[in-house]
Amino acid sequence: MPPSTIYPYLLGNTWAFDDPRTGLKEEAFVLGMSEMISRLVETRAIPQAATGFTLQFCEGPFDGADTELRWLRSGDPEVLPGKDGSATQNFGNWYRGNVDGQEMEGWLCPALGLYFKTAPARIFVKAEPLPAGVDPIWHIDKDAPTVFRFVSTSQAAE
Repeated sequence: MPPSTIYPYLLGNTWAFDDPRTGLKEEAFVLGMSEMISRLVETRAIPQAATGFTLQFCEGPFDGADTELRWLRSGDPEVLPGKDGSATQNFGNWYRGNVDGQEMEGWLCPALGLYFKTAPARIFVKAEPLPAGVDPIWHIDKDAPTVFRFVSTSQAAE
């Protein structure tokens, strides 16, 4: 299976992404994942990453992957539940990986269920510059009825 691709950008001090294919708008990486992404784009020296970069991910190894995240556990009682009721959607999942020599841990929200049927044991990740002509921003109102919000804006700001 080929890697999935999203185009994260900085939203304030937090990495976020839009994905019209899944209905996600300003989906924030929180609880350690934003720090992992910052370290990854810094070590890869991705130019202008704050305005967008390419992030590929897959549950199997693929050519050029920068790091491997390993599943630790699911669940977190203070996390808002997902919309579809599945176990992966309800609680999110914690992962750990070595990002350029530093062991880091972070939480992937219930939106993970939009990309994987179940939380994978491993997720391989690759970061690259934003391709020419790609706009990482989905130009739709963030409150449109077609937009999913898995983590509230107030949680993302914490």
